[in-house]
Amino acid sequence: MIAGIDVGRICHIAVIDGREVVYTGILENCDIDFKFAGIDAPLSFPKRGYFRECERKLHKMGIRLLPPRFIEGIAYKGMEIAEKLRKKGVVVYEVYPFATRILLNIAPRANKKKLEGRIEILKALKRFIDVKDVDDHNVIDAIISALTVRLYLEGKGEIVDGEDGSILIPKS
Repeated sequence: MIAGIDVGRICHIAVIDGREVVYTGILENCDIDFKFAGIDAPLSFPKRGYFRECERKLHKMGIRLLPPRFIEGIAYKGMEIAEKLRKKGVVVYEVYPFATRILLNIAPRANKKKLEGRIEILKALKRFIDVKDVDDHNVIDAIISALTVRLYLEGKGEIVDGEDGSILIPKS
């Protein structure tokens, strides 16, 4: 099983098994074992400047993101979660659900914070995973995070890396 974790003030998790979403909820309440996790948060900081090398590579692909120092609290929380999971033997990847949405054309222009945007994203997401109606954009990001890892494990993803970090993305 594969988990996707959306890091925020409240951390949301989705656990998938193949195409099936088997659990969604709050990270602290999840008691399902999983072997892999995609974490939607920076898991490192740049050695210099605002962006890590992996982020500069994503920029060249037309994928924009915030510098890790701008979301420092989320980054530290993501790093803490990653460390706890690694101690349990979970293989952890940094993912960026918006990059997955762009690369797989999962309604990349839809606003996930608006109802009509979430409906559009879920409709497009059903090409890849059996997802029910979800009304929380954080849970949608967690599902997309897990999907990104699943695709990578199926040989349909790649790691964009650099000297100061890496981000897992699907192959478009």
